[in-house]
Amino acid sequence: MISCLRGVLYEIGADSVIIDVHGAGLEISLHQRALAALPRVGQSLLLHTHLQVLENEFRLYGFLDKEEVKLFKTLLGISGMGAKGAMNVLAAMEPLSFYQAIASGDEKVLTGIPGIGKKSAGRLIFELKNKVAEMSLTPADDTGGSAVEEVLQAMESLGYGRSEVYSLVMELKQGGELSERLEDNIKTLLKHKVRQMK
Repeated sequence: MISCLRGVLYEIGADSVIIDVHGAGLEISLHQRALAALPRVGQSLLLHTHLQVLENEFRLYGFLDKEEVKLFKTLLGISGMGAKGAMNVLAAMEPLSFYQAIASGDEKVLTGIPGIGKKSAGRLIFELKNKVAEMSLTPADDTGGSAVEEVLQAMESLGYGRSEVYSLVMELKQGGELSERLEDNIKTLLKHKVRQMK
């Protein structure tokens, strides 16, 4: 409904901001990482947003980029996870780091998020692990995104599940070990898989 807002930062609160959009002051709830990245009051600001419609109120949530909005909406679909819990996740880590924790089944990382206990971490991994590979994990202008998808598809054709190799592929991408040649990437990935098995 309201996918983004651009205006002048008018006021910064403990967990929200007020943006002046053509004379209208709109309050937007933000997570702590977003609050820390804000410009000074009086400067222009663009936030990606999600409007939550409840029985007795409308609430706008603001995010640094579209990937955060996507993760927020995904988390809202998890049983027992409300907007507050979803914002805690985004305050604690960037979407890519969260997806990597899910893909590798890292409960220790997830339980480090405020409000996420061992039971909740297990539920997140169970409900999201198979969805992680379907999510867009790189910006549209990131040329590495297609390389990641190509490698994942190739490994699937070799009999590997996406959730089985996803975290390793992303580690290689972040480490700059993925090249433009698919053949080289497959060889690199298989070498790492062999090392993991030893």
